[in-house]
Amino acid sequence: MGWEEAVTSMKEGIQIPELLQEIEVSNPVAPMFLSDGQVRDAWAGVMPDLVRFGQSEAVTLVVNDATRPACYPMIEPIEQILCDKVRILFATGTHRPVTQDEKSTLLGDCFSDAPWKSSNCDSPDMVYLGKTPNGTPVSMDPWLLDGNPVIAVNSVEPHYFAGYTGGRKSFLPGVSSRESIVMNHFHACLPGSLPGKLDGNPVHTDMMEALSLLEDRVEIVQGNGVNHRGRLVHFYAGTCRESFLKASGASAVLSTVSVPYKSPVVILHPGEPLDINLYQSEKAIYNCQSVVEDRGYLLLISSCVEGLGADHLEKAFIASMDEGWNTPGRHQYNLGDHTIVRLKNMRKRINLALCSTLPDSIVEGMGIEPVHDIESWITQKKCDRPIFIPGAGFVVPVAPEN
Repeated sequence: MGWEEAVTSMKEGIQIPELLQEIEVSNPVAPMFLSDGQVRDAWAGVMPDLVRFGQSEAVTLVVNDATRPACYPMIEPIEQILCDKVRILFATGTHRPVTQDEKSTLLGDCFSDAPWKSSNCDSPDMVYLGKTPNGTPVSMDPWLLDGNPVIAVNSVEPHYFAGYTGGRKSFLPGVSSRESIVMNHFHACLPGSLPGKLDGNPVHTDMMEALSLLEDRVEIVQGNGVNHRGRLVHFYAGTCRESFLKASGASAVLSTVSVPYKSPVVILHPGEPLDINLYQSEKAIYNCQSVVEDRGYLLLISSCVEGLGADHLEKAFIASMDEGWNTPGRHQYNLGDHTIVRLKNMRKRINLALCSTLPDSIVEGMGIEPVHDIESWITQKKCDRPIFIPGAGFVVPVAPEN
């Protein structure tokens, strides 16, 4: 996503200066978009499984919610094989339910008559599978555990504490209970929970262990895709593990952005659909804060048309300014505390600013500088080498240490 895409995605009331185009840093890799035939070929290796699944009483198809890219380019090739057996389960985690309009956007014309629902993390019907070795109790949506096969389709990009989205995240947090999600997310307070990192990442490890509990009881096929500029460029189908590892490897190549230097002024646009709210947009901050010089400034540009996006977010930003707040233990952790841990560490080093449609009173209350004129703000910083990173929620920038 470049400057032009950032301009297109912003809503009325926010002006994107052409100056950003001049200071843009992005990955020079420009992969070819996949054709329908190439996506169909990627499913070929599991086609016998899909044909067999089509003879089942039902097939649960787990797909992204509205905070992730649409999945219809990945599922079109399997629609005729599964016919009327599919029921759609949107992996919403703790997010709000998918709307009818969003459902149409995410699925296109695929499986238009299939029954569907958003996973409800607070439902009393969640089915308990056991505990991970790290002590996370795992309960998941009953549509996964009624004896019918499961197909999951997801997109893979860097995630600020799970390493990457996709793969096992379809299930935890995607279709898990709130208790499972909270206990898993506690691990984001621990060392190693970083964007683009899987080895030694305690969040990823716990998610994979939860996946093992599910795989012991359910037959699963998964497709994992990688997007670039809103289009599918890589797609792998197979087991959850093999398809995710291939997709995360492809995403690593695509998402790593070489930045020529650390800068005292870094401007970010998270990219669509992360600019829907601040909870999704802040992922860009965590991905890219490392390329801001000490005592520098980071400006996030995001429409945030749906506001904060999470009840705990405002409290988290406020708590991160409290010097007396300490990292909680496992049983004291509340959802979102990992955000406070990251923000506290970040605030010791850099200053945060936000250009959005959020009221100034809310932004200032969170200890963030509200910005309305981006170009004037940059000029006031008197920086001769600012950096603009578009699509910052989907990349991991790397700058020289010296």
